[in-house]
Amino acid sequence: MRNKILFSSLLLAGAMSLTSCSDFLEAENKSNLESEKYFMTADGFENLAVTPYYKLRAIYDGAPNLFCSGTDLYEKGRSNYSSTNLSTYKNLNASDGDVLSLYKACYDGIQQCNTVLYYANNGAAGNNVELRANEAKFLKAFYYYLLTQQIGGVPISDEYIASVITSFPRESQSAVYDYIINLLKEVEEANVLPSEDHTGRVSMKAVYNLLAKVYLAYGWDADVTVGATGLAEGQAASASDKSKFALAAQYADKAISGKTPTMSFSDMWDVANDNNEDIFFAIQYTRGISGQDETTEGNQQMSHFSNYYNDDGDGAGLTKYTSSQFPVSEKLVYLFEPGDDRFEGTFMVEQPTEYKRFYTDADWKDQEIKYYFPAWYSDLSSLDQYNTASDNHKTTNIYSTSDPCVYIKVTVNPRNGKITYKKDTQKYETSRTSTGTSICVRKFDDYKSKRNGTKAVSFHNIVLAHLTETYLIAAEAYYMAGDTQKSLDRLNAVRKRSNAEELTSYSSYIRHYSDGSDNSYNNGNGIDNVPKLTGADLDPIDIILDERARELCGEYYRWMDLRRTKRLIDYNVKYNSGVDSAEAFLGADGAYRWFRPFPQDEINLNAGITEDDQNPGYKNINTEE
Repeated sequence: MRNKILFSSLLLAGAMSLTSCSDFLEAENKSNLESEKYFMTADGFENLAVTPYYKLRAIYDGAPNLFCSGTDLYEKGRSNYSSTNLSTYKNLNASDGDVLSLYKACYDGIQQCNTVLYYANNGAAGNNVELRANEAKFLKAFYYYLLTQQIGGVPISDEYIASVITSFPRESQSAVYDYIINLLKEVEEANVLPSEDHTGRVSMKAVYNLLAKVYLAYGWDADVTVGATGLAEGQAASASDKSKFALAAQYADKAISGKTPTMSFSDMWDVANDNNEDIFFAIQYTRGISGQDETTEGNQQMSHFSNYYNDDGDGAGLTKYTSSQFPVSEKLVYLFEPGDDRFEGTFMVEQPTEYKRFYTDADWKDQEIKYYFPAWYSDLSSLDQYNTASDNHKTTNIYSTSDPCVYIKVTVNPRNGKITYKKDTQKYETSRTSTGTSICVRKFDDYKSKRNGTKAVSFHNIVLAHLTETYLIAAEAYYMAGDTQKSLDRLNAVRKRSNAEELTSYSSYIRHYSDGSDNSYNNGNGIDNVPKLTGADLDPIDIILDERARELCGEYYRWMDLRRTKRLIDYNVKYNSGVDSAEAFLGADGAYRWFRPFPQDEINLNAGITEDDQNPGYKNINTEE
């Protein structure tokens, strides 16, 4: 018998009470049978089988602190931000609440998966038992993947637990990777899942996508050796064993299955187009379920990556509540290149005073409007509705390339139609209270949502795997496996979809967010103190990370991306305003922190784990700080 999980809980009641999620999550237990007998019935087992899906919402519904904090793309926005320690690495210790929450949620999900498999293996009735069992294996693998990316090695449990177990050891990270791969290989060999699914259920494309992710991370962690502070920009990574990267590329291509990304970026992310053909796996949210309260249910994804300067304030219509926990960094704004459709697909570049008017009104004549421009923009020629002969309306030299966050106030006199404008030049800021200084992310907007007080309520699905993301996995995997041309081909497929200029080689790339006198995009006014480097000076991994930033803005990858590619420390020192030097990552034990801490509560309660099992950088730290 394998070791058991301390923080597991059956939470079987969740199988009978799920609402406002998706059609397949609406089942109810109307039986008076005892739970063990009920879950052996066809209806009971179907109810049970949805519980592992539901735990995903506990992980992704709230603030994505562990996925986005402490990176190069997002700043610490709110002054009372609850996860400052994660963002700046100051006073980060083993008692961090976010780490513990993820740990417990993942193991709750793992236990739910084990419970499904227990009943499946012991004669549960129904026509879909094998199908649901393989879904559970995938979900268990997914939970372990999240754990090993954040914490490293963790305990492994593969059996149903009917009582509390208080002693189990921590496994190595390699053992966890092997366990995940074995689970997913069993799913692959069973071959009972559909090739794709657009209802929120697991499909083979989701399985192949996760196998690609796991092999990619495993290759880096097992076979790439770096110094104590990792790799710097431009420093090449070298793998001693390329086999895992080759497998990652193979599985990424299996998930892609020959499909070329052609759907526009904006269409893919439009809430009206949830579950489109480019999405492999997503957490489901359905508006309009009987008994649903649209002002209290849903998720918060649309609220975290924004700094919206105003809304209608009445709480009754279409409003955009923004927590401003992760306003985008200066680097992220600079990343977008001329012609790249993802700039307007990602950001709200035109902001009326009332948020809802962006989506409902074509004419904003009674509004003050703020316009945001990329660093390479020089005029207002694209704003056709304001290209008039008015003396008060200028169309050239409206934007200073020295700062990507300059905004324009345009007003139209409602009495005579006279247009006036005012250009405000100000320093890029991400403070919640400094309105209009940082750009608002609209990528995840549910423009039909209602706001209740300070609650952000969205019924936009939370996407966990999709086509272009898989292309970027393939680009990284092929490069690390030694096939640069296939790597470039996969990268260019993503760039071509959004009208970004295709690269003839990795050395042809221009990193225009850097400072330097010879920069055609921003006239040398890049981010301060970031040396100008071209593609010839950069490792292709840095270029792929730039592309992942553009394509995956606001998705829950960046911290794991930087940890995986060994650039976590270097990128934070360069681009995270809360990190002054690599010393921020140095723990009291003299080791650098490459993972989040192993939860102290688990160490205290688990007889099979001691302080010696704590991650490097967190040993001998006063947990009362």
